[in-house]
Amino acid sequence: MIITVTKGEIRVKPAIKEWLDTCIEKLKTGELMENDLRRVTTVLHSEKQLILYLYSKSTNLRSPLGGWALYDATAPEEPILPSQDAPYTSVLDAVRDGWRIVQFPRPELYNFSDVDNAYLAFEFILEKFV
Repeated sequence: MIITVTKGEIRVKPAIKEWLDTCIEKLKTGELMENDLRRVTTVLHSEKQLILYLYSKSTNLRSPLGGWALYDATAPEEPILPSQDAPYTSVLDAVRDGWRIVQFPRPELYNFSDVDNAYLAFEFILEKFV
């Protein structure tokens, strides 16, 4: 099963699409059974955790992002970078979309002498169950 994530949208596919296509074909031939319809509940109740790393330019939740990575337990390869554009404009934008913050950055752990790279120090880790 592949899960794609874009702002405001999480799609579980192709498992449900495949299930619907199969049910439509069985309906046409009169072979659709109760078990066929109940199979989708298995797919819908098999929650998977997504982990989203957002590298903010400061500890402020409204700061623009400097980088990001998505880890999807249902995908064969990690991390998934579906595009060059971050899925959100800020950490707060992701939280508004249902992501939960698991870890805030701890500024005391970072040396701020290298200002050019300091934006990567503000790592927020978020999760969402799909």
